[in-house]
Amino acid sequence: MKLALSLAGAALLATGCATVSTPPAAIPIAPAPISFDGHVAGQATDLVFMLEKNADPGVPGFALAKDDRLMVVLPKDFKRNDGSQIREDSDFNLVLTRGWPQAAVRQKDQYRIVYDAKANAIGVHARVDVRPEGPNAPGIKVIHLRGNTFLNPLPGEYPVEIRHEGADGKLKQSWSGKANILFEPPAARLAPTNFHLPPGTNSDFQTTAVATDAPHLLALLLWGEAGSPLNKVGIAPRNLQRFPKYTGGLLVQDTNGDKVLDPNTDKVVGGIIDSAPEGAKGQSATAPLGRDGKPILSGEVLRDAKYPGGGGKPNPGLLLIRFRAGDKPGLYRPTVELIGGNSYQFTIEAR
Repeated sequence: MKLALSLAGAALLATGCATVSTPPAAIPIAPAPISFDGHVAGQATDLVFMLEKNADPGVPGFALAKDDRLMVVLPKDFKRNDGSQIREDSDFNLVLTRGWPQAAVRQKDQYRIVYDAKANAIGVHARVDVRPEGPNAPGIKVIHLRGNTFLNPLPGEYPVEIRHEGADGKLKQSWSGKANILFEPPAARLAPTNFHLPPGTNSDFQTTAVATDAPHLLALLLWGEAGSPLNKVGIAPRNLQRFPKYTGGLLVQDTNGDKVLDPNTDKVVGGIIDSAPEGAKGQSATAPLGRDGKPILSGEVLRDAKYPGGGGKPNPGLLLIRFRAGDKPGLYRPTVELIGGNSYQFTIEAR
């Protein structure tokens, strides 16, 4: 794998001497997985631009050659927030990631942040070759625009261009997509997270043995109405009579505080849709238990101590899921969904 990534990086870097005449590739643009309203009109822009939409670490990302620039060109409707300074030697305004949450491509000594006011563009200037190997593996997959750097425009769809330019200023590759800005926040939202694990660790795309727990707990951030963290949520067994869609379990909010997740007396806020190899049995998604033998609910989970600003403390809205593979090898893809909100699908391979 290391050799393959090295060759991929060399090939990508070698394209620096040529220009690209092909049309821009389509790029998905989505709200960032750490905020609730980064895609809402009038709020601070907090968006991710997926250069490579496949988050599987086995799929290579992109490289930058020394003095390359990777720029996000926004419509003039996105206004610069003068209250947020552009920090050249920090990833405060913008960060490159390797395709999963909390997996930054290290900024220090590799790239600096650049801003072009005339073009309303922000991006990075590579100080060195940023290769898709070692700590950077599998390469650059996502650009995360953050830091209150821009303010969102009125509701609507806005064209965005991503430009990969060489040291000579010539275009190497480009992407285009639509940023969908909403009138108001959604009623509910979830996003995958790895704040419960050491920085850089990924709980998605894990490998485990059949009939065995995945090595890492899965995790999601949950938000309810008005962007408030959705706390006291855990996982209860499925109830196909009431919720036939949720074949893998129910997300239940402990409304009476007894830490017994009962869909009949507590509030069902979502569920899990099971997907497993044909004929598989025994797969499960459950709430991990605390020392008292009761389920650990969202809002009780500690953020890993190595994260600055809240490390070692309970993370509001953070839900843990213990996933156990069934008795057949293959891909298990549980989808977690909030009622009235969105969903996310994890991938676990059993061998």
